[in-house]
Amino acid sequence: MKNEIVKLGVILFVITAIAGLVLSFSNDLTKDVIQKSIEAESSGPDVAKVVVPGAVSIEEFDKELVEKIKLENEKFVDLRECKDENGNVLGYGITTKSPVKGYGGDIEIILGVSVDGKIVGMKVVSHSETVGLGTGIEKPKFQGQFIGKTTNEQFIVTKSVTKETDIETLGGATFSTKSFTSAVNNAVEIYNKYINGGNNE
Repeated sequence: MKNEIVKLGVILFVITAIAGLVLSFSNDLTKDVIQKSIEAESSGPDVAKVVVPGAVSIEEFDKELVEKIKLENEKFVDLRECKDENGNVLGYGITTKSPVKGYGGDIEIILGVSVDGKIVGMKVVSHSETVGLGTGIEKPKFQGQFIGKTTNEQFIVTKSVTKETDIETLGGATFSTKSFTSAVNNAVEIYNKYINGGNNE
């Protein structure tokens, strides 16, 4: 009986070890595919059009500056130039995660800022917010509160909008609203500090 228990234990150990190796191997195989998929989500021509209207490409920015921002801002992900068909820079796509966590964790967005310092577009890259409530952050009506506004000041979440910088809370999704707005504010801060040099009028 004792030998049978030992034998079963060894078999179970071998099965568990093999399963672990298979999972590890599968993870390595899919990791690059997932990463490429995420990059495609944030660097294609369709993204450029959404983030900065009129743009047809979203291209790499100064690599040294991008690395510098990453060192100084832990929620920063990427910075790209959005160009028209003639190669003229129309604005910037600033990708950042939210400093304030949403109901389901971090929200990652790309904020489009024009060369004259106005918010002209945005795209949600990833989130884990509640369907029907927090997912309202993806709707044009909610995002439209930011469009056309300047990067002069930080935005504030409120139930009653009285100022240009006020953002109305999504019903039943205060955490999601605050998280999304914190991502926008982080992108605005990055624009002012690293692109516009803090001299936005």
